[in-house]
Amino acid sequence: MGESREPVAATKVDPAADPGAGAAPSRTPRFSRGESGFVSEMEAFLQDRLRLLTALLGIAGLALWVVGRAADVLTRGLPGLDLLHPSVATHLGACVAAGLLHGVLRRRRLRGPALLAVDVLSAELLVATCLLIYGFSYRTGIRQLPALLGLLLIARAVVVPDAPARTFWLSLPAVPGLLAVQLLHGTVYAAEGVPLARDHFLKWVVWDQATLGLSVALATLTSTVSHSLRRRAWEAGQVERYTLEERIGAGAMGEVWRARHGLLRRPTALKLLRPEVSGEADLARFENEVRQTARLAHPNTVAVYDYGTTADGAFYYAMELVDGADLDRLVRFGGPLPPARVLHVLVQACGSLEEAHGAGLLHRDVKPANIMLCRRGGEHDVVKVMDFGLVRDLSLGGEDPGAPGLSGTPLTMAPEVILRRPAGPASDLYALGAVGCFLLTGRPIFDEESSGAFLAAHLREPPVRPSQRIPGTPGDLEAILLRCLRKDPAERYPGAAELRAALLGCADAGRWRPEDARRWWEEHGEGLRAAGAAEAGAA
Repeated sequence: MGESREPVAATKVDPAADPGAGAAPSRTPRFSRGESGFVSEMEAFLQDRLRLLTALLGIAGLALWVVGRAADVLTRGLPGLDLLHPSVATHLGACVAAGLLHGVLRRRRLRGPALLAVDVLSAELLVATCLLIYGFSYRTGIRQLPALLGLLLIARAVVVPDAPARTFWLSLPAVPGLLAVQLLHGTVYAAEGVPLARDHFLKWVVWDQATLGLSVALATLTSTVSHSLRRRAWEAGQVERYTLEERIGAGAMGEVWRARHGLLRRPTALKLLRPEVSGEADLARFENEVRQTARLAHPNTVAVYDYGTTADGAFYYAMELVDGADLDRLVRFGGPLPPARVLHVLVQACGSLEEAHGAGLLHRDVKPANIMLCRRGGEHDVVKVMDFGLVRDLSLGGEDPGAPGLSGTPLTMAPEVILRRPAGPASDLYALGAVGCFLLTGRPIFDEESSGAFLAAHLREPPVRPSQRIPGTPGDLEAILLRCLRKDPAERYPGAAELRAALLGCADAGRWRPEDARRWWEEHGEGLRAAGAAEAGAA
C-alpha cells in the first residue's frame, strides 16, 4: 500500500503515437498461460466443438430421417407421414433440441457452469434419443441402434475435448439405459413380434452390453489421448518456461503480457510481435535492436531478460515488469511537478541515457510515456527509462535506412531527426529537455494542435519558456532545459553526464527527499492506480 500498483510493461503501447493501439491482434503466439489459462483456452475450444457437434447432430439427424423415410416409401410403399409416432416425434424433437443448443452456443460465449450444462445436455440428448427410439421401435427389429449408439459415443469423444472423467460419466448412462430397455421389453424382440428363446435373448443382451461397454471405454480412452495431446501441444508453446497471466497492452505490432518465469517465479513483461505485420528484414532489425538493448544494466533502465522466437514464428522479448506510473499519466493525474521533483526525475533519466550513449546506443523515443516512476527496494520515485524499441546503434552511422518514416514522437522529436540528418546523443537530450518542460508546466513545449504543426515548430519556433506558463519557475533549471532545446545539436550539452552535472548544480537539487516521495505515493497512489484502471477499462 502506498504506491501505484498499476502494472506497466517494460515496453508501453502509446495510443497517441500508435494508430493501432488497443486493437487486439488477430493471433496470439502459443505461450503457456498457467492452469487458469489452460482452463480458459479449453473452455473456448469446448464451446467451438460443442457448436460443431450440435450442428452435426441436427443436420445428420434430419438427413437420416429423410433417407429412412424415403427408403420405407420405396420398399414398402408406406403412405403419408406419421409425425406423431413416438419414435418419429423423438427423432425430430432431438433434431430441434440440437438446433436450439447450437443457437445458444452461437449467440454468446459461455463459461463455467453454463458451458458444463450445455455439454451435459448435448451428451445426454444423444444417449436419450438413441435409447428412446430403440425402445419405441423395439418390436420392429431395429437391431443396429445399440451399435450406432456406441459409434456415436466414440465420435463425440473425438469431436468434443472433454476431460476423460467427464467423457466416462456422460457416456456411462447408455449402458444401464440399454439394459433397462431390453429387460422392459423382454424376449419379444424379433421382427413382427416373434418371441426369442430365452438363452438367445440373453446372448443378445450380453453382446449388446459388452459392445456398448467397450464403446464407453474406447470413448474414454479417446478423450484421455486427445486431452493429453492438447495439453502437451499447449505446454509446448512455452518459451523458456514463461507463463502468460494477463494482457496489459496491445498495439498494431503485437501485445504486451504480464508473465512469470516457471522456475524463477520472477514477474516479467513479455512483448510479442506478430509475424504477419513485419517482414523478415524488420524482424531481424528488431532482434538486433533488442540484443543491443540487453547490454544495458543501469538501475534506471528497464532490464531486458531474454528474447527469441515462438513456435508460431513470432518474435518476443522478456523485460522487467514495472509497477508504477509513467510521467504522462502522472502529470495528467496530479498536474505539474514541483521543480525539485522534476530535477529528481531528470537526474535519474540522465543516468540511464549516459550508459546507453556510452554503449553506442540512442534511445530515439524519449517522452513522458516512456519514463516511469516506481518503487524499488523500499525507495519511491525510482525512474525507469523504458521502450528502447527505436534504439539505434551509433556505430552504424547516419540515420537508419531501414526505419520507416520518422523515428520517435512528434512532441519530443529533435530537429535533426525531423530532417533525417545524422542523430546523436544530443537528440535524446533534446527530447529529455522537452520532457522536463512538460513536467514543470503540464503542457508540451509548443502550443500546436497537429503533429505536422509540431514538427514545423521544432524546426523554426523557439519553445515556450516554462516561466511564461508557471511564474516562479527557477531560472537555473529553465536555462538548462532551454539549452537542451536549442535547434543546433552542437549548442546543447555534449552528453548526458554534462547535463546531469548541470542539473545537480541547481538550487533545488536534492530538495525532493525520500520522505516527500513516500508521502506523495501514500496520499495519491491509490487514486493514480484507480485512474489507470479506468483508462485501461475504457480502452
